[in-house]
Amino acid sequence: MENQGYADSLPKDDLVDLPLSRFSSRASYDSGKTLKGRTVRMIGFITKDGDGTWYPTRLLISCCAADARPDKVEIRGADAPTADSWATVTGTWHPKGKVGSDAAWPPVLDAGSVKHITQPESPYEKR
Repeated sequence: MENQGYADSLPKDDLVDLPLSRFSSRASYDSGKTLKGRTVRMIGFITKDGDGTWYPTRLLISCCAADARPDKVEIRGADAPTADSWATVTGTWHPKGKVGSDAAWPPVLDAGSVKHITQPESPYEKR
């Protein structure tokens, strides 16, 4: 993985709404650490590992649903909602591993709040 900075700045708002894929990309690759100290909110459907680790997850598409691939963010500090339900998760980035390395994946968010929501009209995120 290559290390890169992000020239575009995040909004100055106290709470930044980010698509899960944008948070994931910045958390994993941003050498400028533009997420540091920022409170972010994202939406995803809940997936879980056998060890209890849980993730809001989105399917990313480039062209159509047939090329979809999952993207996820590990959540710490909050109880997991029901698997396959949808939630809004708000929290702060928890640096993990060396930015730009495989150890930075999946990115981590320290949860401040988790709220159940209904599935969005489009469950996919576009690249």
